[in-house]
Amino acid sequence: MLSAAGVNVSFKGELDDGFEDAFLTVFSRRYLPDVSFTEAEPHIIVERFKGDTFRVFAVSYDEGNTIDKYKIESPVPSAYVNESPIFFLLQAVARAGAKIGKLFITDSVSISLGNYGVLFLGYPHSGKSTISTLALTEGFTILSTENTVIKPRKDGLYVVGGTDVLVYDPKIEEIYGVEVPYDDETKSGYRIKVIASNKRKKLMKNGVKIKLIVVLHAAFNCLGAGFSPVTGRKVKKILWYFATSLLKGVDYYEPRPLDVPITETILENINKFLTLASSIKMVEAFGNHKDILFRIINGEI
Repeated sequence: MLSAAGVNVSFKGELDDGFEDAFLTVFSRRYLPDVSFTEAEPHIIVERFKGDTFRVFAVSYDEGNTIDKYKIESPVPSAYVNESPIFFLLQAVARAGAKIGKLFITDSVSISLGNYGVLFLGYPHSGKSTISTLALTEGFTILSTENTVIKPRKDGLYVVGGTDVLVYDPKIEEIYGVEVPYDDETKSGYRIKVIASNKRKKLMKNGVKIKLIVVLHAAFNCLGAGFSPVTGRKVKKILWYFATSLLKGVDYYEPRPLDVPITETILENINKFLTLASSIKMVEAFGNHKDILFRIINGEI
């Protein structure tokens, strides 16, 4: 059985071809947060049948606190060939996580700055991976690289999980004069760095409290950095998108994402997240990646 940031998935059916193990590859971990084997009770049951293409042909959604069940037909998940099972599972664990108060936040990275965390949000190519890479070169711990798992608690929002594979553009080294270690490369020449560490694992055990939320608009050819406060209705408008996208299948997979129901329990937990987020400082950041990061590190925001 697999766990994705504490959301447990029991696979049944035809599994003798390495189907379950394929969700632990580096490619899968770019999207599935903190995936590992577990013996805990399941939140999801997926019955798999072998097939030449991916499809979900039966679903049973729990309306309370028991188990969501799916029946799928699929080849073994693999990068560039059969990625749909990975994004299906991401949507399934996002729904199950939301039921137990763990929200899977899309297009997000987070870093630990001493005793608190900073959550960066941004659409593709807005600078999240570059910010993360620069933070890594400065010795800070990256908590999540693509999908962040947040737990609302009485005193605030805590990062309790996230993806642990960083993919970054190698031109960072030339532009910013840094040297970044890496483990592999993608077909497109982007570099891959696994950021799992004992320090990160220890931080995740208790969670890292978010002190600042930053909506990124960064680019290489910019000079300086500017910040604009996000207040009022705009806070919830922005965060609603990032908190519900994975539930709604915005992270597309073939033949089409599921239309998963958002129950009262899920909605209650999302609203708890939005309410607590409204009490956290939130800004939009514009400009140069390095200037944005260093102004945050220096406490100027």
